[in-house]
Amino acid sequence: MQTRTLRNFMRLGCFASIALALRAAAAGGVAPVPLPGASGPPWVETGRVHVFGIDELPWAMRQQARRALQRESARAHEGLAYDEVDEDDWQWPDPAAPLYPSFAAMNDGRVLIRPRDIAGTELARYRFLGLVDNTARPGEPVLTIARVFERPDGIRMKLTENALAGNGAVVMVRELVRHQVETWPAVFSVQRAPSGRVRSVIDWADDATDFTLMVLDDVRRPRGGAAYDEEWMFRLARSIELAPRLRSAEQL
Repeated sequence: MQTRTLRNFMRLGCFASIALALRAAAAGGVAPVPLPGASGPPWVETGRVHVFGIDELPWAMRQQARRALQRESARAHEGLAYDEVDEDDWQWPDPAAPLYPSFAAMNDGRVLIRPRDIAGTELARYRFLGLVDNTARPGEPVLTIARVFERPDGIRMKLTENALAGNGAVVMVRELVRHQVETWPAVFSVQRAPSGRVRSVIDWADDATDFTLMVLDDVRRPRGGAAYDEEWMFRLARSIELAPRLRSAEQL
């Protein structure tokens, strides 16, 4: 599973949530566990979204979150338009990497995720380019699905879903959350690499799945025109959140 840590989010420039690999202490149940670096409250449960204030976090997380908040304030004060990210950040879709036309053609693992059925969303009208290799060996658990699409104007997009139930939790920092997808807290950012390429990203999670919707464009100034602006991207994210789950990933 691609678990996301505070450091990953800092590299992404989102600065607002932490996906944690947290195992339930009791078999068959959801047992509260402390955050990394803590031995007591605040408690979190696997498969859920938790929102904490900075002062509620363990010391190490608190310090990182405060630095993130300071950087956010500095960018706003200086009028900086982008969050800077590494050129080789793992989130960038690699155009040279193979994509698979179906899940069955790729997967050797034990599938533990039920992805969203996008048939009723705008993604269904876009060109489906394929699924990102999950690199699972026979019998290994598969908790992540990533699908790549191309809009009619040629812009690439990626939808990544991570199963949380029984495997992870999402912790969001209250002072750094600015958006929502439906009723769920979300992080929106526009990120730029040193080469100048940009991407718009919405990260959100519900009490089952952690989502990342990525568009290789600045939706505040979309190359495809106003039809593909920030409002469009959030509308698309909401439709994904509301979509039913497939019975099995094998339907992909």
